[in-house]
Amino acid sequence: MADQGDETKLRRARRAAGMSQGEVHRKLAEARRRRNKMPPKLDSLKRQYTAWESGRVKPTDWREELCEVFGLPAAVLGLADTAEVPPVAPAGSGVPPEQREFGDDEYLRSVRGYIQNLVSLDNRFGGDDLVRMSYRFFQSLHELIGSGRYDQRLERDFNAAAGELAEVVGWLAYDAEKHQRVREMNHESLYYTRLAGDRSIELLTIQNASMHAGAMGRPGEALQLARSVLEGREALTPRLRALFLTRKARALAQAGDESAISLFGEIKSLYLDGVADSDPPWAWWIDERELAWHEAMAKRDLQQSGLAIAEFEHSVEATAPSETRSQYLHRAYLLQAQVELGSWVDVEQTIKSIIPLVKQVASTRTAVILRNTIAKVATRTKVPDSIATSIAQLNIALETTDI
Repeated sequence: MADQGDETKLRRARRAAGMSQGEVHRKLAEARRRRNKMPPKLDSLKRQYTAWESGRVKPTDWREELCEVFGLPAAVLGLADTAEVPPVAPAGSGVPPEQREFGDDEYLRSVRGYIQNLVSLDNRFGGDDLVRMSYRFFQSLHELIGSGRYDQRLERDFNAAAGELAEVVGWLAYDAEKHQRVREMNHESLYYTRLAGDRSIELLTIQNASMHAGAMGRPGEALQLARSVLEGREALTPRLRALFLTRKARALAQAGDESAISLFGEIKSLYLDGVADSDPPWAWWIDERELAWHEAMAKRDLQQSGLAIAEFEHSVEATAPSETRSQYLHRAYLLQAQVELGSWVDVEQTIKSIIPLVKQVASTRTAVILRNTIAKVATRTKVPDSIATSIAQLNIALETTDI
């Protein structure tokens, strides 16, 4: 519970900044997205902020966002604890809502909250431990909708929630290397999002499907999916067009078409146009890091590893330290590129940065990249002894975390 002094400081900061509550709500949502965290719906955010400003609740989980919005340290806003500790996921936040015999407003809210928690937990811990549980919950929601045991006024909302949940489960399955499940969940997501008329999540699922097709060695399919959006009648925002042009470039590069690289100039220009009001809420993850990594991957696919290395380094540098799953993944790709070039001094430093993350993140996709890289080192001649030692330590760390 925040005391009256904390409440006064937060309200005083808003008034001093000359911002209405509506402006604060908008900026908080933007700050949340920049941290790869999904903000709640606007009505929910309004209720939250009112509770914070009145002193009924202390906004511990939103402290960083509030400091950013007001440009003030936590102590000045009355939000600092006596002993700062790193934020952790709330206990039970990854647990699905209790199954219901009937779907009402309360249950729908719990489903949406669970989806947001999955996204947050994946960003920190990876998809391996989340995919089985989330898939089982999708099955229960699928059964509830199929039986019609829900408030009929909420039909569209339940279909939209099922489509969004299927999209997230598909992504988790991709990170866990459960590829048949990925395809199944993408199909389910498209089915439910189209029933709901939710074009936002439908577009996200199409880009996921293009990503997965490319990863499975089907660049032709990946290209078709990207073009279906780029060449459709729908007017795309600059950020969405940049995303699907990136998918097109990746597919072309995987097929050996060097024209892929020329697309990144247009992609960067579109990205710099910024986020539009009409962009979907999930557009926050289309960022500098993501684009650098995709350009690196395209160059690597075209056998231009020497040119790709700078982009891989950029993708690591642009990843926030708190995004442990992304740190793990991007460093794994950087290590792969460094080994291919024989940059042994850099290899040793990158391995040292990866080993602590092995214990924190369960991402089979990343582990596969690392194991393939370890195998590649084993085929190289004249590997420095220090590198052989570091590679052995990395291999032990991977084996130790295997369950």
